[in-house]
Amino acid sequence: MRKKRVCIVRHNYYPQENHVCRDAETLRDAGYQVDIICLKLKNEKNFEIVNRINIYRMPVHHQRGGTLRYIIEYAIFFILSSIKLIILHLEKKYDIIEGDTMPDFLVFTTVIPKLLGAKVLLYMFENMPELYAFEHKISMEHPITKFFKIVEKLSLKFADKVIVTHEPARRIFIKHGIPKSKFTIVLNVPNECIFSSDFYKVEKQDKKNFLLVSHGSILERYGYQIMVRALKLLETTIPNLRLLIVGDGEYKSEVERVVKNLKLEERVKFTGYVPFDEIPMTIGIADIGIVPILCKYPTLPNKLFEYIALGIPTIASALPTMKAYFDDDSVMFFELCNENDLARCILELYKNPAKRKSLVANASKVYEKYRWSIMKKKYLKVYEELLSGEK
Repeated sequence: MRKKRVCIVRHNYYPQENHVCRDAETLRDAGYQVDIICLKLKNEKNFEIVNRINIYRMPVHHQRGGTLRYIIEYAIFFILSSIKLIILHLEKKYDIIEGDTMPDFLVFTTVIPKLLGAKVLLYMFENMPELYAFEHKISMEHPITKFFKIVEKLSLKFADKVIVTHEPARRIFIKHGIPKSKFTIVLNVPNECIFSSDFYKVEKQDKKNFLLVSHGSILERYGYQIMVRALKLLETTIPNLRLLIVGDGEYKSEVERVVKNLKLEERVKFTGYVPFDEIPMTIGIADIGIVPILCKYPTLPNKLFEYIALGIPTIASALPTMKAYFDDDSVMFFELCNENDLARCILELYKNPAKRKSLVANASKVYEKYRWSIMKKKYLKVYEELLSGEK
């Protein structure tokens, strides 16, 4: 019997991007033949098979910059991916093609394959208009933001099914007039084969220090600078307080500058890039995980789930999106962009080991219904519905 064939189009690198890797391997294990069309690093091959998944890399390298730089990069990737997808579809006859945002318009790489019979799934990882407005400090009524909202609406209408990563995003999209039946919520939680306190019982070596950790891409909107300022406020109160920043990104030099200006070089350590499968061992030694997101647009960071999965007590920005899934008994929330309130939370948990244990226990109970073992069933069900033609 012929295997069902799937292609995922993603403007990022593979297998470096963990959630796409998680999804592709889930599909593979469910019996699908999986292809990936993605970006290409200089030292990578144009075509490669990794863990029985076919990877087709386009000669495009991601580089952050201004709006024009993004437009050019997205346009080149869109054109090359569209051509590659048509060639592959004529050869393989894909049953389903998944377009992963951002950008939203990547879903239109599937126009010809869709006309030839392929079903189209749009996976909305971000709300692009809201994110763009935040990063460029413009209003939602700005002409560029309005343009992105139009593109978003057209993309949602074009897809046969849409996956979103949290309920607030679904509500925003429904306001565009898209039928509720088109949406499925699949929380962007970590793969339990990698992030699980059952597998990683990390013994803390440096027991004299109290260690905070935050990991992932170092971008302005992720609030690393707020953590550093909170650390300064606690310098004399908690002499053994330390901060571990795991990852790399365009805002790293600015965070390093803040560290230097505040004379915190002995308290803050930057690891640089860490391979994804090594992250649990790297962050597992922390006493507290921090998710200091600055932006007010709807987002539910993957690292929040990763700390909870590893049994690390967590402090997070009091965003409505995060509070929609975790209560005050499972995650300690601090006021958005407020280093004083973050410092208060850190001090309270430092003084109260019992509360740290309580947060871990309560978060673990809440997390039971969000685990990937649950979410992957919802993810695979979307594919089954597309194959069966279910609306």
